[in-house]
Amino acid sequence: MTQTIPWPTGGNITLTYTGQGNGTIVVTSDDNPTDVARSKTITVATTNNAISRQVTVSQAAGPNFKLQTGDRMKLANGEYFNVKVQTD
Repeated sequence: MTQTIPWPTGGNITLTYTGQGNGTIVVTSDDNPTDVARSKTITVATTNNAISRQVTVSQAAGPNFKLQTGDRMKLANGEYFNVKVQTD
């Protein structure tokens, strides 16, 4: 069973459950298109809603450095290039 939940700032959270009973739910997400961290609280429940739990999914900020074309610079190791802005 797969459930897709949209992030308010773009992209989706995907929950995949292939087990039975106390099986594992695999959580994946699209890259964060914003330069601020984000989180979303979701409710996971049994099919009959007898048991439910709230889970918070958090994701680090996306890249804050963009090329002139608007593309993000992705490094060879799969990480994005970011620039730390110094504040006084």
